Amino acid sequence: MRDDKRDILEEILETMSDSENPEQSLDRIVGMIAGRFATEVCSVYAYNPYGNSLHLKATVGLTRESVGTIEMDVDEGLTGMVIETMAPVFIVNPSAHPRFKYYEGSGEEKYKTYLGVPLIYHRKVLGALVLQTLAEEGIRPDDIPVFQKIAGQLAATVAYTILWEERKRGEADGSLEPGEEGEPEEEDSFSHLRGEPVSDRVAAGHAHFTFETMDFNQVNRMKVRDTSAEVLRLNQAFEASEAQIRDVARSARRLSEQDRAIIDAHLMFLADPSLKKKIIAKIEEKVSAEYALKKVITAYVKMFKSMEDPYLSERAADIMDIGRRLLANLVGMGGDAGQAFTRDTIIVASDISPVDLLAIRQPHLKGIVLAKGGRTSHTVIIARSLEIPIVIGVEGILDHVRDGDYLIVDGVSGIVYANPSQEIRDEYARRREEGLKARKKLEGLRELPAQTVDGVTVGLGANIGLLSDMMLARQYGADLIGLYRTEFPFLLRTSFPSEEEQVALYRRVIEKSQGRSVTIRTFDVGGDKFLSYLDYPKEDNPFLGWRSIRLSLDLEDVFRVQIRSILRASVFGNTRILFPMITSVEEIRRVATLVAEEKENLDRAGIAYDREIKLGIMVEVPAAVPILDRLLKYVDYVNVGTNDLMQYLLAVDRNNKKVAVHFNALHPSVVATVDHIVKVCNHLGKPLCICGEAAAVKESIFLFVGMGARQISMVPSAIPEAKQFIRSVRATDAEKALAECLAMEDAAEIKAYLQGCLP
Repeated sequence: MRDDKRDILEEILETMSDSENPEQSLDRIVGMIAGRFATEVCSVYAYNPYGNSLHLKATVGLTRESVGTIEMDVDEGLTGMVIETMAPVFIVNPSAHPRFKYYEGSGEEKYKTYLGVPLIYHRKVLGALVLQTLAEEGIRPDDIPVFQKIAGQLAATVAYTILWEERKRGEADGSLEPGEEGEPEEEDSFSHLRGEPVSDRVAAGHAHFTFETMDFNQVNRMKVRDTSAEVLRLNQAFEASEAQIRDVARSARRLSEQDRAIIDAHLMFLADPSLKKKIIAKIEEKVSAEYALKKVITAYVKMFKSMEDPYLSERAADIMDIGRRLLANLVGMGGDAGQAFTRDTIIVASDISPVDLLAIRQPHLKGIVLAKGGRTSHTVIIARSLEIPIVIGVEGILDHVRDGDYLIVDGVSGIVYANPSQEIRDEYARRREEGLKARKKLEGLRELPAQTVDGVTVGLGANIGLLSDMMLARQYGADLIGLYRTEFPFLLRTSFPSEEEQVALYRRVIEKSQGRSVTIRTFDVGGDKFLSYLDYPKEDNPFLGWRSIRLSLDLEDVFRVQIRSILRASVFGNTRILFPMITSVEEIRRVATLVAEEKENLDRAGIAYDREIKLGIMVEVPAAVPILDRLLKYVDYVNVGTNDLMQYLLAVDRNNKKVAVHFNALHPSVVATVDHIVKVCNHLGKPLCICGEAAAVKESIFLFVGMGARQISMVPSAIPEAKQFIRSVRATDAEKALAECLAMEDAAEIKAYLQGCLP
């Protein structure tokens, strides 16, 4: 048999997209396979896990009446063997086999060869492809791989057939129509949108969406007057989505069979005429195409998620993917996020990962607007480090902004304007100029110390994650590199960097620090920072899971390479090693042992390193606070990670907008906890540096000075204002204010009091 695999796969794909429904697709595909490979019989059986049975769904060669009639338990018949073994079954002279099951009137007793291949989609068996021939040489064992490839493609059709049938049942019993009570209703006009400001700058540029940024959570009920225009937009979105999927399909020979099957299922769902009809029916209720799409897609998703069968429940994700693609095209998706921008651009997204932000940074990227996000998410931290204005938590952004709209993003007030008037544009141009002048004025402080009026000096450090951040640290007058996050270079790669690559990178950071102390933190991944090349377990709470030092200690070989690399680079300047998320003495003992062993390895190899290099821990988990005196026996210094410490201490997901109001550095528990950490470190003579976003807030800085903290590290651009503030206050006043605040009952009281104290 000649290998027609490539052509037949392409024909199957075309047949699925051209058919009116999946049942018609199956009929046409079995006929195509039988004709192409000269088999007298080609049949498709669907597996019903509830009844543990098989049902004939389509056939060429058996009698037409057999479809819907032939049914067998999995423990009987040759096709049942296919399901039991989840592997191909090839039999010559099948009627003599003890598992052969004869169905009167089917006509299959005359066939001399039998080949059954399982149909597997998303790692679940959905049925079987069966081929039979009259000649004993009609199918040979070496033909099996060809039919396995075809079965992989065909599985998508069977998957969609199951979804289609379940959906019809859902429509019949009324479970497909969710209610619309309580939905906010908006008109199709607006002046501006408001979010949460997380930067001190303003940006302007043209909106840019990507498929990955789409999310229905930000689509609200919005009235429209011209429903015909909405239907036209919907049709264009369907056409664009189909074209995009076909573009992917054209390169499908480079994809796995499972990936290609998913593409096929998406095409079939997109081609289902009833899907579009339902959306149009919603539009005719005078709502936007986006909202109509949301209602129909979420209805399908709700129905499938409610099903007890795990396979059907999981297919809800496929339907949501299709919906998001349609939504992206409705708002005018700008294409690949990796493209080079040719004009000033504002990224608009539901959310964006730190990796994606690093991947798209370029001169024309001027600002970011997120519908989600948290003030201390790593995406926000990186954006501020890159000096990119950002506003988060902007509700309704997908309702009111289209790809290409001209936006003004005010990172100070949190206001986002779409296509504003010339008057507003002129006002923001004036404000940008004022901001530039203010920053220019602060440049005069660069060489001056951050010293209080009564002579207490505070070292101001820069938190950095990229080599390019070193320029900003120097530009803004950082006294030290309080935190170098080594995971960001790891995030940008497709594999762990080698030892030599890491040594070269750390050496450049140390040398560019120009004599400043550099604290290098070992890689802290997990939570909201994931390495694409690492196989993570599925976790409901990744911030409480396999991350940071836990991951490093489990990946000991990788961890040793990083420790050794930092040690080797330490000969080029004042270097310290910092270990994140320490929660127990056992962990720091293991870490100290690894460092000692790697020092011995370098000694044996005759490789130089700083023998007096200091080791430190991040105190960012509440468990470390009560045992801090015991932990400090094994380390030389402490960095306080206020972002994670607050998250764990207050039980607040720092990226969850719904609880963002509770994420407060002035919470009495946070103030008391940090004060305790500072006092323990000072009592035991261990240097301490406070890091995180709280380190850049005036009220917190004032309290930290009052606590006795003498090093504070922050995003580089925040250093000038922090220095100016410290130079305007007295440490004795800060100590008195701290004593008052420690006796207060809530964050609002503390903030009001401090604002009355500050200059």
